Amino acid sequence: MNTTQPRNNMVTSQDKEGGMPVYMKLVDGRWYANIPDPKRPGRKIQSSLNAYANEKRKASVELGKVLQDIDRGIDPTTARKNMAGLKLKGKVSDRAQGIYDTHIIPYFGSMKPKDINEDVLAGYVESRYGLNNEGELQAYGETIGKEFDVLQRLLRGVFGKGHTIDKPYYVNLKRDILHPLTLEQIEHVSKFMNDSYFPVFWIMAYTGMDISDVLDLEPSHFKDGWITKERGKTKIQIKVPICEPLADIFKVVPWPINQESKIFPKLNTKATSTYIRHQFRKAGLSGYGSKYLRRFVGSILLDKGYTKDWIAKALAHAEGSKQTDKYMAVYDLTLSEAFSKIKRVGLEKG
Repeated sequence: MNTTQPRNNMVTSQDKEGGMPVYMKLVDGRWYANIPDPKRPGRKIQSSLNAYANEKRKASVELGKVLQDIDRGIDPTTARKNMAGLKLKGKVSDRAQGIYDTHIIPYFGSMKPKDINEDVLAGYVESRYGLNNEGELQAYGETIGKEFDVLQRLLRGVFGKGHTIDKPYYVNLKRDILHPLTLEQIEHVSKFMNDSYFPVFWIMAYTGMDISDVLDLEPSHFKDGWITKERGKTKIQIKVPICEPLADIFKVVPWPINQESKIFPKLNTKATSTYIRHQFRKAGLSGYGSKYLRRFVGSILLDKGYTKDWIAKALAHAEGSKQTDKYMAVYDLTLSEAFSKIKRVGLEKG
């Protein structure tokens, strides 16, 4: 690459094939790329070349790397930032933001996007779950999968939509599914809820809605004794009747005048989930959390004889979704009563 030093601290460079001219610019004693952006006419790609004024040769080498990034469709500006300087693009769910804040940035924040490889990801998995007795990586597949999805989404903002991360092999751990909650247990835990979270807790118990959907409720979602809204995660319609106990709960909730204002504007999903989990533990039900309020609805409906299709509809799952199975469980008492109906017949000897 040949370089010449023109006026105003700008070095003009051309590639070996004599293509489009590119530039290095000296700003406050450091070299920066100052390249016409091929994707955005009239704009420049300006990124640090990590070289001081007397390191022109180093700056030229770094400029070549910037050009290579551009040829590969990589945004050279973000590629040279630490991960902590990257943000999720587009609409970001509360869960994705929580994963970004709680797991991705604390671990990967000081790294560069180009440093993220399979070995780094293996170190991340080990930091989260450790190794099993055989020295193998282990993780809860569903949880780590969602974390990898957020990381990949972040990296696609740098490397393009087709970028995929090389995930390490790990042994999939299985979570112990606790017994479904009874109404008596829910009533017991509700005594540990403060005034802010008490109505949210009971709305979840009486509707089976996710925390995020409860906190998204507006007066406009209530009509003719029903709650009707789009589920945030899947965009499938939620439609649940307001039973009498739930109507009593809403009577003590301050109602905004604006039909499109949030009923619970001061609460957020992450804090609410954490609080509810802590209160379950204080009530002597460690391991339970907000998801078990959703499972309570599925299990009660199953206990009353409703089919999987009915339960999927109540939980706003897609038709035929396998997720519905995770929200249904048979109560021990019901199972015991069923077995008690088995009668001794035909056992007498003739």
